Amino acid sequence: MSMAVLCQVKRAEHPFYIRDIDLNIYSIEELCYFADHNLALVEEDFFDDALIGWIGEELEDRNFVRSLERIRREGVQTLGRILHALNAETGWIYVQDRENFEKTLEANRKLPGPERLRLRADSLVGYGKYTKAIEDYKRILAMKDMEGLGEQFLGTVYNNMGVTYARLFEMDEAVECLREAYNSIHSRETLENYLCSVYLAKGEEAFERLADDLKADTGTRESLASEIRDLKVDKPEGDVNSLLGGWVREYHRETAR
Repeated sequence: MSMAVLCQVKRAEHPFYIRDIDLNIYSIEELCYFADHNLALVEEDFFDDALIGWIGEELEDRNFVRSLERIRREGVQTLGRILHALNAETGWIYVQDRENFEKTLEANRKLPGPERLRLRADSLVGYGKYTKAIEDYKRILAMKDMEGLGEQFLGTVYNNMGVTYARLFEMDEAVECLREAYNSIHSRETLENYLCSVYLAKGEEAFERLADDLKADTGTRESLASEIRDLKVDKPEGDVNSLLGGWVREYHRETAR
């Protein structure tokens, strides 16, 4: 990941390492930029002793450290107050964006834990951190408190985990996840994802048998088979990754997720 941020405050001699996405930051402004663009990755525990210590020692901003420590001690709406403290420190939220920022913070705060974790996993996929994302998807599936989230949510988790496995070319796992996604959400998108994974994992004959079993229409099977054959002949790795990314984007458009 690359960033271009005009830093008007002290830069650290030694960077702070954001482990989730393998990113080094050198200033409070870069920290603000990261938080602004990656709210799904910024939970309360992100602002831990290590980060606060770095702000105090490397950036020598003792007043800000005292503010953060006070907010953490009080333990009331900690994340929102910390982000507002960052805004007060640097002015990183423009006035015209404040209302939208407030709405986003409030919406995130109200999300159930499994939904917040799904957003985090999806963000990790966007940074190419597939193994970490799969760990989070698995944590969601192990959760017992998913009442009210429904089959749509479960299917979305399985779909995104399946596509992530496929990006790692772990196709057996991808097939299993995408089968579960289709069983949860009988949509055209989950059908196509499932069929594609079977083709990539087991070949055209297995694809055709599954298409028969699922009563896929002729147009769907011919279009998918033709696209995958072209990918396998022309540019196997890069284009298959492009196809997999298309699965996720199309699925999210159709499900508004």
